[in-house]
Amino acid sequence: MVDILSAHVAFLLFESIFCLISAVLCALKNSQEKKARVVVTLLNIMAGALLLCDFVEYIFHGRPGAIASFVMYSSNLMVFLLCDLFLIVIDIYLSIVIFGEFSFRKDAKCRRRNFLCFLISGIGMLLVVISHFTGLYYTIDGTNKYHRGDYFYVSVIIAMLGMAIIFSILIQYRKKMQKYRFLALLSYILLPLIGFIYQLLFFGFAYMDIGIALSVNILFVENIVYQNKQIIKAERTDLRTGLPNEQSCIEWLEERRGQPELLKHAVVFFDISRISSINRKYGPETGSRVLKSFAGSFAEEFPKEEFLGHLQGDQFVAIVQKDHLPDLLSKLTDLKVKFTDDTGRDHESRLPVTAGVYEIKKGDHNGEDILTFAATALEQAKAGTGHPIVYMTKELMDSIEEKRRFEAKIRKGLDEGEFVPYYQPKVNSRTKVLCGAEALARWNHKGEVINPSSFIHIMEMNESICELDMYMLRTICKDISSWLEQGLQIPPISINFSRRNLADPDLAKKIDEIVTESGVPKELIEIEITETMDEFPISVMKEFVDDLRRRGFCSSIDDFGSANSSMAVLREISFDTMKIDKGFIDRDFSKDLTILNHIIKMAQSIGLTIVAEGVEQENQIKTLNSFGAEIIQGYYYDRPMPKDQMVERIKNPCYDK
Repeated sequence: MVDILSAHVAFLLFESIFCLISAVLCALKNSQEKKARVVVTLLNIMAGALLLCDFVEYIFHGRPGAIASFVMYSSNLMVFLLCDLFLIVIDIYLSIVIFGEFSFRKDAKCRRRNFLCFLISGIGMLLVVISHFTGLYYTIDGTNKYHRGDYFYVSVIIAMLGMAIIFSILIQYRKKMQKYRFLALLSYILLPLIGFIYQLLFFGFAYMDIGIALSVNILFVENIVYQNKQIIKAERTDLRTGLPNEQSCIEWLEERRGQPELLKHAVVFFDISRISSINRKYGPETGSRVLKSFAGSFAEEFPKEEFLGHLQGDQFVAIVQKDHLPDLLSKLTDLKVKFTDDTGRDHESRLPVTAGVYEIKKGDHNGEDILTFAATALEQAKAGTGHPIVYMTKELMDSIEEKRRFEAKIRKGLDEGEFVPYYQPKVNSRTKVLCGAEALARWNHKGEVINPSSFIHIMEMNESICELDMYMLRTICKDISSWLEQGLQIPPISINFSRRNLADPDLAKKIDEIVTESGVPKELIEIEITETMDEFPISVMKEFVDDLRRRGFCSSIDDFGSANSSMAVLREISFDTMKIDKGFIDRDFSKDLTILNHIIKMAQSIGLTIVAEGVEQENQIKTLNSFGAEIIQGYYYDRPMPKDQMVERIKNPCYDK
């Protein structure tokens, strides 16, 4: 039969190993609270070492010999030192939990107690060292047996004083931490205290040390639970603003689905129009500060039973009680924000807001549907209706259903290969010879060829545009490959990629893999990107274009001059080709022509190839030629054509016009 002492010793070893394994697991775990994780790891190492010393002491207790004597003295020294050192480390951990870091510059009252805790711990460790040589706390007799010294209780009093200080800090700041975290820290006071009482009653057992180790185990478990909760929170929180994200908003609505309380609310989907212009004027970092400043100040005004979230870019969503809706809309129509730019200058700017409102009338709609209703009302407000705030109506509701049916058709068409490339030639207007082409998506649905204007904007919204772009690239590579097998001289083909693709950091790699697998020479593929890209900073496009260049591809900027960031884009990004926005060509006002002339000259001076698109009239070509732009794309020479007609054009590349 195993006696109690043997069971006690075995438990010490088991818990020591458990603490050390916990330390390893804690050290390996990635978490946002790195400082807290480091301290919990240290606490587990200390607890493991404490119990291991206790274990070794029991093993060598009463054994003869110099080695046993050395082990007894060393292990006891470590046990007493670690008990006092725990006070400092627990105090540091408590400060990190409360303030986010440990610093003596924090709250004055807490600072004094931190210092006092460090002082008591330091005095305790000094007395331990003195006791090691004087027998103040304990002695080891000639048979290597441990005996308490006359002043053993001084060590206990020092430990209890330190715990009392930690307890006072814990109680004062308990509201700054979650309840389960407070209880975990409280265990560091209660378990060693209970252990000490047992130790008084049953001398010879290390109950106090076991209590310390158990409390550290609890802190470890608490830290793991807390980190997991933080991960879940991070998945539902927007990093730029700290507000809940779209997933969190949907969950908020789903939790109240079917409840009468939900019908008392309205959803406001709103767009802060000037954030993108602030990004361009002052830089994306300033824009992020403006967003964060707005989010922080606006969120303070929201009651707990209402909701404010950030979805993407400059779009937000608010869920408020219908009684509070007029007040919210009034604030949004006169929204101002103060901010500091990168040079330190202060600014105040009015932020025009466009909003879509859906007053919830049915409690059985799912969260995504409710958001979609408000988002559709916002789209209507942004479509140039003249009203910055639009309410969801039955007519709009019907349009959503129609849009869903159309989206389903698009998805089916994409799955069944109904989308095909049409090729619009690019012609050198000096030589009248085909010199390139742009591949444009067409939807061949039930014998009807549908233009992109009917489906591209929908695919942009539901992200299926990215799938279409990759599908088109594969199809175009297949066409080029078959033409090459026929021995045709293929001009470079440019392919449009939606800005949505830029969210994928591996986009250039995926393009490279598709083209390489097809065997098509990379010089026959040019990637076109539209200039307007407010949802992504210029740095994202720059990284993509640079990656394309490293892989051997050319790139072009489409619709140049249609956005406000034109010069910044040219300055930062090394494109190969510039496509002039059709708006400059359609209008022949002297001001437009002067700007167009300067754009062409500037682009040519930095080595860009110029392509003028949307050209329909001969006088436009003459004007462009006089400015030095020779490559023309437009109805004057050719409309977009299917691949069989493009084959004939490649075989007969000269134009009579």
